[in-house]
Parts: sequence; C-alpha cells; structure tokens
Amino acid sequence: MVITCLMGGLGNQMFQYAFGLRTAQALQQELKLSKLILESKLAAQLRNFTHRQYELDVFGLNVPFASTSETLSSLILATLPGSRSFILREQSNVESILSLMLHSAKSVLCWGYWQSENWFKPIAPLLRQQFIFQRPLSPRSQQYAEAIQRSHNAVFIHIRRGDYVSNPNANKHHGFIGEIYYRKAIDQMHQQLDAPEFFVFSDDMGWVRSNLGPAMSSATYIEGNTGANSWQDMYLMSLCQFAIIANSSFSWWGAWLNPSTTKTVIAPKQWFASPNVSSKTIVPENWLLL
Repeated sequence: MVITCLMGGLGNQMFQYAFGLRTAQALQQELKLSKLILESKLAAQLRNFTHRQYELDVFGLNVPFASTSETLSSLILATLPGSRSFILREQSNVESILSLMLHSAKSVLCWGYWQSENWFKPIAPLLRQQFIFQRPLSPRSQQYAEAIQRSHNAVFIHIRRGDYVSNPNANKHHGFIGEIYYRKAIDQMHQQLDAPEFFVFSDDMGWVRSNLGPAMSSATYIEGNTGANSWQDMYLMSLCQFAIIANSSFSWWGAWLNPSTTKTVIAPKQWFASPNVSSKTIVPENWLLL
C-alpha cells in the first residue's frame, strides 16, 4: 500500500497525488490518500500554515482514503529496524529507493510537496486524462471561458499576494515575486504576440489594477471564484495558450494542463524567497524563466 500525505491547496494536492500515483504504479501497489495533516487545524497552527480542505474531488478521482490508524502505523513502522515500511521524502534518492523496494515494501508513506514534473513524467499522459474538471462552471465562469476561447492570443496572468504578503511564514518561504517580474513578462508577451488579450487572476485585484493595469493593452479581470469555487480559475487558466504564472502551484498547474505543444509559459526564475533554496527543478525545461 502506498499512502500519500496531502498538504496545502489544490495545486499542492495535485502534485502529491501525481507522485503517489506514480509511486504506486512503480511498486504495483494500491494508492491511498491521507487527509491526516491536511485537515488538522492543530498542524496548521503549529506550522503557521493556511488551513486547507480536500480539493481533488473536483476531478472525480476514484481513490480510497487512508484511515488515521493506517497513516500513523505506516509512520511508526517505518522507524523500526528491519521494517518493510518506508517513508519517501523529497530529499531521498527516489529512483534508487523505488528499485530496491519493488519486491520488499509492505507500505510506503509519501511525505512532501513533490513540486516538479520530473516526479511524475512517466505517467503524465494518464494524469492529463484524470485531471479533467467534473463540475459545471458557474454562468459567469462560462462567459469568461467563451471569451478566452474566442481570443486568438489569450494570455493568463496570475498575481498571488494574499498570504504571500500577510502570512509571515509564507512570506519568508515564498514571498511576493514583485512588480518588475510581471512588467518584464507583460513586455515579453507584447513582443511575441499581436494584440495579446490578458485574463487576470489575483487575490488582490486592487493592487493589480493600480500597478499593472496600464501595462496591459487589453485586460479582463476574472473575479468571483473563491473558496470551493477556486478550481474554476484553474480551469479558465488551462484554456489559455499563453501564461504568466506566479510562484504558485495553482497557476503552475493552470499552465501545465493546457495541452498545446506550442504554448508559451513565463515563470519566475526565483521561485522561493531565499536565493539559497533551489527552484531549478520546479519549472519545466520548455518554460521561459524571467
């Protein structure tokens, strides 16, 4: 049995599911999802995380959940000498460990964020089949979707401020990537495209309108999709062949889900606030770094 521990919002849960599924297939074992950390308000308080809910149900995934006892027993057993239970962390040499565990692992606990396409490349086509939104769009989102599909040069731009500015832990780890990045990216799209149409996604539209609005020749501000409806923003992003993403797993997936082989995605070179934390594996090789 492979148990993947879910943490964070929809984008992070997608990364964790993707790695868990890849691991389960490699080991020929059943995958289960653990919500133990995800839905623990105490864990969120202790680590100063933004409390989240399970969000993968928007895809209608048919995956069982691991019970609290299954998750804890896998965690405890993995610490015992000679145990056939293992914990996979992002710092591990995963490929080598999977080869060694193929015929010996009884249970595997996947603990981490796994924010890289490299972790799930072998099953990318399968994930594209599974990551299809199953819920109906709101009337307003349907109008936005039709506008994007009518556009010849639809560019989505995601500006995440929110907890990246207000939450000390998120600010220290991620931080807002800054106005200069967005201005350079907007200029790049103007140079590359004839009359680009920008579709703006942000948790701080007032800031965007004041600071970036004048740089965009044509902009539609996507509003109204909050809380349980936030997934609709990711769906709308995925309709755009051109993208300017934030240092956010949410817009990362919004760009990745677009199936075009000729799409242009601009991503921040400095993904994390600290220059000492490497971000080179997060952004796919064919995306443009600024």
